[in-house]
Amino acid sequence: MCSPCALPRGSILYIHCSLALIVVGADVRFGVDCTKLREFFSPAERRFDRIYFNFPHCGKKSGVKKNRELLAKFFCSCAEVLTEKGEVHVVLCRGQGGTPADQPTREWHNSWQVVAMGAGGGFILSDVHPFEAEHIPGYECTGYRGFLDINSGHPVRTINEKLMAELGQTFPLQRVDCSLPLLHQGLPTSFSHSDVFWIAPDAEQNPSSDPTGGGAARTLSFSGLNFSKDTYQNECVNVPQKGDQISQHYHLRPSLLADVQPVAQSLGFLPGTVYVLSGLVFRKCLISPHTLPVFHETLFICTVNKGSEGHYIQMLMDSIKNSLCSLLQSDTLVTLSLSEMEVGTYETAELNGFVTSECQHNKSQYFICVKTASYPSAKGSCVGTIAAAPSGLVNSDLGTVFASVNLDLLALQVCGIPDWRMLWTFDERFLNQFGKGELRPFRSFSLYPPSYVHDISFWVPERGQFDETAFHTVARRVSQETVVSIQLLDTFRHPQTGQTSLCYRLTFQSCDKALTHQQVAEMQMRFRKEIQQCLHVVLR
Repeated sequence: MCSPCALPRGSILYIHCSLALIVVGADVRFGVDCTKLREFFSPAERRFDRIYFNFPHCGKKSGVKKNRELLAKFFCSCAEVLTEKGEVHVVLCRGQGGTPADQPTREWHNSWQVVAMGAGGGFILSDVHPFEAEHIPGYECTGYRGFLDINSGHPVRTINEKLMAELGQTFPLQRVDCSLPLLHQGLPTSFSHSDVFWIAPDAEQNPSSDPTGGGAARTLSFSGLNFSKDTYQNECVNVPQKGDQISQHYHLRPSLLADVQPVAQSLGFLPGTVYVLSGLVFRKCLISPHTLPVFHETLFICTVNKGSEGHYIQMLMDSIKNSLCSLLQSDTLVTLSLSEMEVGTYETAELNGFVTSECQHNKSQYFICVKTASYPSAKGSCVGTIAAAPSGLVNSDLGTVFASVNLDLLALQVCGIPDWRMLWTFDERFLNQFGKGELRPFRSFSLYPPSYVHDISFWVPERGQFDETAFHTVARRVSQETVVSIQLLDTFRHPQTGQTSLCYRLTFQSCDKALTHQQVAEMQMRFRKEIQQCLHVVLR
């Protein structure tokens, strides 16, 4: 709230994107430029007691600098139409303001610097308080709400809260609420760079923004789904080759372990306290109902005296096991195994593409495996790992242990959800099944959705190795996650030329809507064009 002092009741101006409305007779006006308010109102109308601007943003790929400029021009414009004792109320996302009251607190250069921007129009900051939509009659948020948002009733958040509650009974627990960057520069540690999603920042359109900053409300279009509005909008690019300068490329983080060191340096981790980091991570993988290219990971990390890692790992195991047994109570047979095994001996397919690679140099790590009627494989489904972190990750004088849990995969198990894509639906028939803090078996609202099968055959490049994961990734993108399975039907090697031909069968099916034959045919045609361009195959 920016104002010189309190004000009497009178006319109020609400600004929302391109819409401005005056609440004095329900006068609605479109196309109002918030940086030129004087031009849109007659002299008789320019006497507002309050001006509200909820979540201002330039849109698209605008960076922090552009949004600061928007605020600066907005405040100067407000000064021309406010009464002498008028107020300006601006609602920003957590951390954007750049004030000590912001939690989490961002670095000044990465914030919107609301106090400085308001000063340009002659305003002072007189109050800061949470935006509580439930206390505003008639106000309804229709935008994206993150799984882990405090107001979310999504089962992923509920599971995360229950896990933290259980661990909080054994350890001093501290949630890390600071903004964690989704983008990192250079080659990720201990991950093959063919397993990560690479990003090409558009420097020409967005020269002033920091692509690694967890800043403005942005949208990341990933495989056709809008997963988050706290990320950066760019196109995923091909894997950088060895000759490329990999240090100049950005990638979506494949694990929260990449954020531990800077967070620990900022907060100063106390030995024996478990710090909790939660957020999205991204990994390329083959298409399957139970392998997730994007999921919410929760990382429980604790610094301990060297030599006591085994004791704390056991404590983590016991606490997580108790929590999972409680979550997984049902009428079906549930077995939970926490077993130590040599890294590399566990079948990769059974790990659902989740197990982290950071600890491959360790003798062993523990896999959190769950077996239910929904997942009848012999070894069950791996939903996480527990291990000692690499030496020096947080403090060279202390040891570090961590537990990493795939919340999305665990939600599939707990609620009996057959397809990971359902977690990302905006359909209220899914969301309304889960009240805040409640977990119950999922009931499908789309019965017998139509499916369509298309085959595709092609010659692979003569001197190049065919990348099946890239093949699946292209299918994800062009189909907007409606390809549910890809099967290799046939491999043929020409006896004379030595060329190899592959034949795959793609099955298209949506989890929450009905696809038409025409829609699928168009996606199949786009897929044929894309693999020719991206993978350099020759269609048959």
